Amino acid sequence: MVNWGFIGAGHAARVAMAPAVHQSRPSTLRIAAARDLRRAEALSPQRQSTDYEDVLADDAVDVVYISLSNESHLAWCIKALEAGKHVLCEKPLALSAAQVDRIAQAADRADRTVSEAMWYRWHPRMRSAERIARSFGDGTHIDATFAVHRTDHGNYRWDPARGGGALHDLGGYVLSAVLAMNGWRVPRILSSARVVGPTGIDTSTTASLAWDNGTTATIHVSFTAEHPREVLDLRGDGERLTLPDWPFSAMAQDTVRLVHRGTSGRETVTEYSDINAYRLMVDDFSRVVSGDSGWVMPLAESRALAALSEAVAREASCKEN
Repeated sequence: MVNWGFIGAGHAARVAMAPAVHQSRPSTLRIAAARDLRRAEALSPQRQSTDYEDVLADDAVDVVYISLSNESHLAWCIKALEAGKHVLCEKPLALSAAQVDRIAQAADRADRTVSEAMWYRWHPRMRSAERIARSFGDGTHIDATFAVHRTDHGNYRWDPARGGGALHDLGGYVLSAVLAMNGWRVPRILSSARVVGPTGIDTSTTASLAWDNGTTATIHVSFTAEHPREVLDLRGDGERLTLPDWPFSAMAQDTVRLVHRGTSGRETVTEYSDINAYRLMVDDFSRVVSGDSGWVMPLAESRALAALSEAVAREASCKEN
């Protein structure tokens, strides 16, 4: 049995991660810590605390899941690793490629596993999409959009000092998707633009990317969409791959589809029902840290993702000056 400790008890921990750990056969929720004890208790751990350090001091804890505001990820990842714990950290793992490097160095020193909780990539639909995308030829175009309407203006996502902004909050999904569909090759940024809100964060960011093989991508993220919209669509030479039905936020109760039209013109629709990608992520992580087979998002991918996010933000900022 793999014992989990939670640092933070926010929305993702409450509605997704704690239930996933409770449902995971190789896992148990040993302890949860939150500033508000009632929030920790709501996760139904064996123990609860208001002190994050109690999670690290518990010798029985094997894995620490970090669910704090974005600017806290680096420090608590390193603290957990130095305490001898494996780490699954909410996205974004870090706010820069340099920060990912520091986490990777700490993981090497501790001989522990760290992975970014980019949970949608554990969904079998996304795993299939990544595999199918490898058959697309040069010159493919990818559209990736994640647009929501946020009204929680007091939330850390609206505070630039706490790693707020649409690109940090939603960009990891669309950027990891276009990178995954292109074998994690680094693109050029053709253009990037953002809308800056009254608190100083980007309320929306749009970018156009290109690869040397002629593949292109357009990404868009937003906090101010009139209607929520998610798109992941690949179009190649006579071939198309689409993930309708919330490619980046599908939950266990959703029935979702993958639609692939091959070069012959034949269209195949694959349905996925009752898939809890959070549980798949927890199961895999528990197996990996136990020495069994499983998949976790590699730190090299998190670094590539952070570097691309930085580059998109930098290009958009340069155009404002």
